[in-house]
Amino acid sequence: MPSKQDQYFSKTLEKGLSILNLFGRENPSRSLTEIATLTGINKTSTYRLVNTLIQLGYLRKSLNDKSLRLGPKAFSMGHECFHGFDVFQGIKPIIDKTFFEHHISIDSALIDGYKLISLYRREMPNLVSFHLPLIMDELYARAMGKIVLANLDPAALDSYFATLAPVKMTPHTLVDIEDIKADITATKTRGYSINHMEYITGVISIGAPMMNLTTKSVVGSVSLDFPSKDYPLEAIEQQYIGVLLTLAGEASDLITNAGIRR
Repeated sequence: MPSKQDQYFSKTLEKGLSILNLFGRENPSRSLTEIATLTGINKTSTYRLVNTLIQLGYLRKSLNDKSLRLGPKAFSMGHECFHGFDVFQGIKPIIDKTFFEHHISIDSALIDGYKLISLYRREMPNLVSFHLPLIMDELYARAMGKIVLANLDPAALDSYFATLAPVKMTPHTLVDIEDIKADITATKTRGYSINHMEYITGVISIGAPMMNLTTKSVVGSVSLDFPSKDYPLEAIEQQYIGVLLTLAGEASDLITNAGIRR
């Protein structure tokens, strides 16, 4: 006998969303057979759901090989949802204020598992130009990632290190697991993280956590980014740690009031 909650649960909608969730940066296209196999939905129902999503514009079919990709409606909905997201709307003026007051580049991201999802960014023209992906791996080599790791509970941190295979992205990247663990321990003690050209040569970043102050859990992070040719690390620590921690505190208040949890 289903509960009242179950009576109002739409399995058809669940199946449609599960199909859309199969598409992403690493899997931009799928075949009908793939979709049926991965979702466990029979082929007849899969065809009907996919055809509906195509007609609504959420999927599109390639004319060459009949593979399926996300359609313009999915992009539009994702864009509108992101910019309507309460945290995005709240973090934007906080970061903008710090950006205009101090003329520094700023990044922010939320955590999803062991990945970071870019939230909002302001960049000064003097910073080495680089593409910040929407979804960020390599937490061990990023200021925003290190401070998140430093605030995980021990079990979650052990789980992260159990599968970590570090990649050397610059001459400064730490790839020895024990060195990375020591760096995370130092980050936790210090209260802020340092990325000294470990991800991008020529860029130094310092990071602080965005916390849910009610649950005492980390849900994201912010970082200040500097061109190393203009800002030695010692000068950054002397002049900007207070700015960073104030920004992180304001962001944490926002996160807490919005009820965002990891």
